[in-house]
Amino acid sequence: MKKIAISLDHYSENERIFAKQVFNWLHESLNAPFLTVFLNPRQQEILSEMAAQAHISVIFDGGYAQAENKRAIISLGDERKADFKIALLQIDYPAKYFQLHHSTILGSLIHQGIAYERLGDVIFEKENWQLLVDSTLAAFIVQNVTRAGAKKIAFRQIDAAQMLDPQSDEQEKEIIVSSQRIDLLISQNYHFSRAHARDLIESGAIMINWFENNNASYLAKIGDVISTHGYGRIRLIETRGTTNRNKIRLKIGFFGKN
Repeated sequence: MKKIAISLDHYSENERIFAKQVFNWLHESLNAPFLTVFLNPRQQEILSEMAAQAHISVIFDGGYAQAENKRAIISLGDERKADFKIALLQIDYPAKYFQLHHSTILGSLIHQGIAYERLGDVIFEKENWQLLVDSTLAAFIVQNVTRAGAKKIAFRQIDAAQMLDPQSDEQEKEIIVSSQRIDLLISQNYHFSRAHARDLIESGAIMINWFENNNASYLAKIGDVISTHGYGRIRLIETRGTTNRNKIRLKIGFFGKN
């Protein structure tokens, strides 16, 4: 049997936990193609890096070309015609009376005990919302998930040809900060104290590039994605120089509260 030897030393402590799982997936793929759960972008990077070192093939699909969350098939050969087992669900609700949001949709599913890793992207176009999911869960969701918070909704499975044109709800703005520490960035963007930001970080409510980070002094880099549970997500796009008082001008993308 092929021996897989990959160093995990360059990954962070939290990333290394996932990398060990990938190591097991790679071993399983030596016997038969292995289909993963939905992976976030950083997890996709780690899997790609490790598969390349092991000379094992990996291909991704999230239901559409621009998908953020994707499943992977790991194999020794070409599996491009394989079934990624992704279903598309339409969400029906009375748009005249209330609005849906990513958080309420995902919350309604997690409340039913559905693991986040079994869910793909949430897609919206104006007032229409759709969700990509592990196809083995589609029937369960249709039959059992009937509320988003206190509001009635209904899921129904539809054909992939009926997929909406995905839109991003990310907006952009410029902020001025004295440092790129995450406690400062979070407090600046969501308009609360740095002490509260540190409390959120220490409680595990903050993720950097989709992995938990409890280091308030972490200096965010351009390209980093900072998620704050219950508030939203910000992405560092570029620096735009400094002010007369030597503060940093940052262009960020954000969605959720601000």
